[in-house]
Amino acid sequence: MRFACAILFLAMTQSAVAQQQGTTITLSCNGTSKFTATSAADLKPDPVTNLGIIVNAGNRTVSFLDNVIPITTITATLVAFSSQYAKRKPTISGGIDRVTGSADLDWWYENVGNNTHWDLTCRPATRLF
Repeated sequence: MRFACAILFLAMTQSAVAQQQGTTITLSCNGTSKFTATSAADLKPDPVTNLGIIVNAGNRTVSFLDNVIPITTITATLVAFSSQYAKRKPTISGGIDRVTGSADLDWWYENVGNNTHWDLTCRPATRLF
């Protein structure tokens, strides 16, 4: 009887851990960053390489660089997120296509000349350990 209880407890514990791990995914993204202002629109895009993005469905946040942004929408095919301008940080909004891995991020600053658009392709990051 004790053995059966131990097996049941172990199975329930592993299931809970698996569910928690399933709510977070780490992505590695590459693409370009380009100013959106008319005067800067002709500038060559800057590369964005190996940008780590963490999507936490449980906390409903998307995190990258020093930003933690609330998720506004999650569907079978899309994760959308948006922040508000505060404390001199830009408004950041974007979306990640869950099927293709395509991601778009827009950075909106008080000084519109600094506004940028990031066009990225993301894939699940692999663990080193």
